[in-house]
Amino acid sequence: MIKKMREMPVIILKLEALLRRLSLKHQRRKSIEEELAMRYAGFRGEQALDYHIAQIPQKNHFIFQDLRLPLSKDSFFQIDILLLSQQYFIILEAKNIAGTIFIDQNQLLRTLDEKEDSYPNPIQQVENQQYNLDELIENHCKIKLPITSFVAMTNPSSIIKPNPQYSAVAKKVIRPAAIRQRFGAVNYSYQKELIEKIELQKLSRLLIGMHTPSDPDILKQFQIGKGEILTGIYCDQCNNLSMTKRQRVWECTICSYTSKNAHIQALIDYRLLIGSTISCKQCSSFFQISSSISSKLLRSLNLNFFGEGKNRAYKLELEDLQKLIKNK
Repeated sequence: MIKKMREMPVIILKLEALLRRLSLKHQRRKSIEEELAMRYAGFRGEQALDYHIAQIPQKNHFIFQDLRLPLSKDSFFQIDILLLSQQYFIILEAKNIAGTIFIDQNQLLRTLDEKEDSYPNPIQQVENQQYNLDELIENHCKIKLPITSFVAMTNPSSIIKPNPQYSAVAKKVIRPAAIRQRFGAVNYSYQKELIEKIELQKLSRLLIGMHTPSDPDILKQFQIGKGEILTGIYCDQCNNLSMTKRQRVWECTICSYTSKNAHIQALIDYRLLIGSTISCKQCSSFFQISSSISSKLLRSLNLNFFGEGKNRAYKLELEDLQKLIKNK
């Protein structure tokens, strides 16, 4: 049973919004594009695991996709996939890395196009996740279960070189297609139920309640000022900030494409890049429209707000805005 579904990471949405609203000549643009490509590769690797996990019998297992759990007040650890049962836990870490891969105790070395790159050792990474989860569960629920973990190399074109000096590679590093067999072996090794079903339910609620999605300040990360963010309404057809209000639709002044909900995407961009609340004045400036039109638009969306008159500010909840854009 899937208890938590995977969602598009907010950082990907923020990087996409930033590229939409940054000059093509901006000095940070290439770095942002590279970061976005890396994040997408990681997300696709995690999705590849979801397909193979779906083939595992789910009747007696709780499955969590993409958990971010606290180590301390300002520190977290992330798990790509977690399987819970009354007998054991299994953690899976996805790595979508192309090229020839060699792992030793200190690092992962990737060779691609005659270039060698170094990454952190993924076996140590997943074992740290295993340790942190074990500590968290024991501290909050007083539950102690066997935990095992695997690193799944999801890029089908990668070549994993064996390392006879580091036996953990053969034990821990697998291809997604091997997940069902490894799961079967773990299931065979740990058949005794060590906790009651009600305790498993309690633990499930705890983990979901402690999950804290990452919401990084993307402008701070790339040292970009708010004044560098381009304003206006974005055209999905020709990729320009060139749409103007024409009665009930937005029309692009360059390609004549029309849209009924382009303003909602602009609000999403504002939420991702600028802030979680917006006033009529801020909306007018960001959309490049009159204050009367911005006031009508904001009122029409039935967003939660606080304050009155010129001091009114609307709350921009990302989930609510995403629902609006789907329903328009």
